[in-house]
Amino acid sequence: MKTKWISAVLLAFVAFASAGCSKNDDVSSNTSIDAAVGTFRGSLEIVGGPNNTLYDKTIVVSKVSDSRIKVVVGDASLNLPDREFNVTNNMDISITSASISTGGTFLYDVKEKSVVYQAEPTAAGEVLFTFKGDKQ
Repeated sequence: MKTKWISAVLLAFVAFASAGCSKNDDVSSNTSIDAAVGTFRGSLEIVGGPNNTLYDKTIVVSKVSDSRIKVVVGDASLNLPDREFNVTNNMDISITSASISTGGTFLYDVKEKSVVYQAEPTAAGEVLFTFKGDKQ
């Protein structure tokens, strides 16, 4: 009798354990950063600049490798530096740089197709600026 009870408990435990370990097909395993690549149009705010907020500006995001992007401000006359970031696709919700990236941060919202990009000074003469815009 005791053996049957132990066998039943053991069988129930194995059944629950294997059911709990099943693969969740609803979770995306996409790690591609391609969604963040393209041209974005929006506003550019230069901290401490004469015209702090500039509208109808663009940035171009290109893919350097499977985990790295390059961001270039479209208006070369602003003399703002290009930046490269290592980025991660977060379950197709966002594509982001590490929060401690040298030179700034990059955040792309996959659903909204919008970006927030902030570049921090890394050399003398550079300025802090933030771009917010939508994919074109």
